[in-house]
Amino acid sequence: MSTLAADTKRAVRGWIPADLSRAQKVTAVALALIVVQLALRTWVVGGSWFFEDDFQFLTDIARGEDDLAWYLRPHNVHFMPLSFVLVKVVTWGGPFAWWLAALQTIVLQALASLSCWWMLRKLFGDRPAILVPLTLYLFSVLSIPSLTWYAAMINQIPLHSCIFLGVLAHVTYLRTRRYRYALLATLVCAVGMLFYVKAIALPMVFGLLALLYFGSGPLGRRFLAVVRRYLWGWLTYAALGTAYLVMYFLHMPRESGTGDTDYPALAQSMLFDTLGTGLSGLSWSWELLNDGPRSVTAPTTVLVTLSWLAVVAGWGYLYATRVRALRSLVIAIPYLLLGYGIIAVGRSGSFGAISGNEARYLSDATCVLALALALAMMPLRGAVESSARRPRPLVTFRLARGFVVGVLVAYVAASTWSSVTYARPWHDGNATKDFGLTAIASIEETDRPELADVPVPDQVMWNVNTPYNLPSWMFAPLGDRFTTPRVANDLMMLSDEGVVSQAVVVPGVASVPGPIDGCGYSLAGAEAVTIPLEGATFDYPFWMAIGYLAGEDGYAAVSAGDNAYRVHLERGLHTLFLPTVGSIDAVSIDAGGRNVCVDRVTVGTLEAMER
Repeated sequence: MSTLAADTKRAVRGWIPADLSRAQKVTAVALALIVVQLALRTWVVGGSWFFEDDFQFLTDIARGEDDLAWYLRPHNVHFMPLSFVLVKVVTWGGPFAWWLAALQTIVLQALASLSCWWMLRKLFGDRPAILVPLTLYLFSVLSIPSLTWYAAMINQIPLHSCIFLGVLAHVTYLRTRRYRYALLATLVCAVGMLFYVKAIALPMVFGLLALLYFGSGPLGRRFLAVVRRYLWGWLTYAALGTAYLVMYFLHMPRESGTGDTDYPALAQSMLFDTLGTGLSGLSWSWELLNDGPRSVTAPTTVLVTLSWLAVVAGWGYLYATRVRALRSLVIAIPYLLLGYGIIAVGRSGSFGAISGNEARYLSDATCVLALALALAMMPLRGAVESSARRPRPLVTFRLARGFVVGVLVAYVAASTWSSVTYARPWHDGNATKDFGLTAIASIEETDRPELADVPVPDQVMWNVNTPYNLPSWMFAPLGDRFTTPRVANDLMMLSDEGVVSQAVVVPGVASVPGPIDGCGYSLAGAEAVTIPLEGATFDYPFWMAIGYLAGEDGYAAVSAGDNAYRVHLERGLHTLFLPTVGSIDAVSIDAGGRNVCVDRVTVGTLEAMER
């Protein structure tokens, strides 16, 4: 009786044409893996939306600030002019065109995935073994956080392509010694530097590749030989790196607070917990950062232990069966330490060791780790020295192909689950997405509402982003579909859910009742009328609401303490809203003798009326 496995194997063989070569089969599987990866990541990206820094970029462009200086300016500690170009492209799709941002993300991911496959096949040939590092890269959960947050994507994902294509161009230069390939590698590095600062690590990767795989003999002699053989390439890389570093340190701002960095704790969270579970796909435990939707890794000791046992076992087997298998770690480890150093002197000083639990800081490391795994598993074509089978292996058993396939399937399944669990908060319960989409729809349904320009809730946008947390800035891409006047009649505002609602002032202090029944205070006289409050407010920014009934349109002068306004009064029953500063105990109104009654004045906080 045939087993299910045997039946499945025969069925799969029946789908594959008999005349396909091994290289064609490897290509077909590689492209199928890329298609599956893109399908998963399309789902991840499609359910997300703009967040935090994204609104800053979109707002600046909407306000017409995107001149050359804007593209060349530093954002936090990033020099990213080409990333800003990507944002500009998204604005061509209309206000808040997430569909275009998502499409852009998937196209860039497709380019990176194809670049990874192209690099592997050119460096190692169309052999089945290249599918292992390709799978590691394609399904790594470490790059998922860079997809859900657009501001991270425009730095990280283009760098992936630059790493793969840069390594390919550089290795071609090492093989052929044709200077044009060194120029091509330099160009790729320069493009990467215009997206993300970590591209500065590429020359280091280039140098180590040459030293480890295209030289021989003792280290000193190997170093001198490699320097002499590829001198013009090194001079070109050095010129680019030096120019970039000089520009960076002259113009980039410094982040403060680095003295508070707990270096061991950061190393454990970043290089042990997050990296380990990311390599195995076991990043199953996430913890929302503040109110979400961003999450940080929160792995259990069991998951971390299992992850590193699997990683050490895999590399141990490679060491036991291949010579020079661990040599590629001399490339991967410095790259990881450089990433750690950037976070240690930057983000962790402000946010602590939890910065190491943000998987997106290891997104680009997946590219170098895939390269390192490939260098350990396979001989590098054209290299002087590279990985090869041991004449006398330290272990005698060989891993069956079915076992390797099973491990890869388990890795893909684990990483997929990790990716799905990370993406869920971006899809469902995302306060910024829910508020933003509701606000946009509500504004468009209302005829040019006059909105109070008060901060949106902190869970929507953190108040440190002011003024971008004000409706006039956050929703600037909507153009003239709404206004945010400083003083207005019957003012509207966005509720905590993002719905355009009538604004009301919750009274902290109200006016003394007026002397005229049915009117309160009459402004029909020739002189200004002073309306006393029941008490004085303290010195704090409040809002004042003046309920009035006017017989005709006109203007009035309103003063209260240091606040003075010329306001428009509309015929009929309305409420006038205006902001106040300082301590006040009365309000003076001069309507020029028009027939106006004021029934109540309240000073307090502004809230949206419940519908």
